[in-house]
Amino acid sequence: MTADELRAALEAELAWRQEELAFFKNQLNNISDENDQRRYRKSLVLILYSHMEGYIKIALQTYIQYINSQQILRKDAISGLMVAGMHKEFLAYENLDRKCTIFRRELPEDTSLHRFFRRVDFMEQLDTFRDTTLVVEDSVVDTESNLWYIVLQKNLYKIGLPIDMFEQYRSEIDALVNRRNSIAHGNARAGVDQQEFLNWETKVSLVLSEITRLLYDYANHQRYLQSNNQV
Repeated sequence: MTADELRAALEAELAWRQEELAFFKNQLNNISDENDQRRYRKSLVLILYSHMEGYIKIALQTYIQYINSQQILRKDAISGLMVAGMHKEFLAYENLDRKCTIFRRELPEDTSLHRFFRRVDFMEQLDTFRDTTLVVEDSVVDTESNLWYIVLQKNLYKIGLPIDMFEQYRSEIDALVNRRNSIAHGNARAGVDQQEFLNWETKVSLVLSEITRLLYDYANHQRYLQSNNQV
């Protein structure tokens, strides 16, 4: 996959979501009563949030697929990506109960030495780990139960992307999650007026556009490499 192919995939993913949201928005033209329009916009908030969460998750996973396709060595990747690509090794390192396929030496009978032995095992194989081709699993991207701002930051951090670029939208992202939850859980009786929804829609559009731009920039300028990381 090339950087341009990554961008095309992201743009296609974003386009169908924008088209679907536009389709549901257009249904407002068939509703004449203002109160009914406000009630209908509650469903638009749910759709808007779903597309925000869905696009961000798939966009980050598509970026991971791009990174994997470059077949770079772990040691050449920026730290976040290198650690993400060593998920299995770190799980094995933290397992002090038994041997595993990664650390094959038998642990001593004295359990107080298990942690020290595992550290020795890890250091002895560190160069091998670093010289292995980087492969990051899609599952590293986890939007959890709700895509709060802090959850977005965690996902960006785990694959070596800047975590502060959406700071200006922090309150809007969290407010949208709150609004979505209150509607989805049946706690919000009041409808949504046109200006309120327009505000959500504008902010989400900016966030998704920035995610797209960021991922293409990192791919196009190879900012995922230690040597090119200029964040």
